Amino acid sequence: MIRSFADIITEKLFLGEELSRRELNKLGGLNTTKAFERLAILNEANEKALRLIPVLHYHKLQGTSKYSIDADSRKSPWRITFHWENAEMQNVELVKIEDTH
Repeated sequence: MIRSFADIITEKLFLGEELSRRELNKLGGLNTTKAFERLAILNEANEKALRLIPVLHYHKLQGTSKYSIDADSRKSPWRITFHWENAEMQNVELVKIEDTH
């Protein structure tokens, strides 16, 4: 279950609230419908369930205490990151992975 969000855009997307034009521009090419579906899955799933859904590409981020799933597809630069705390997800947020090469 999602307990908290790290940013307002992710929270609004999860709640199904309308995003402003500026917020949509920040999300660029993100498929917001797919991201909404993935947030809904996160809200209902536990860690074991996430491991059993290969399309999410659930994994621990190296060198941190954060975990990640793909926000809409494997080819998208967008990820949903979060921390586990007492079997609940904390600080859930959409993050764009930038290619620095």
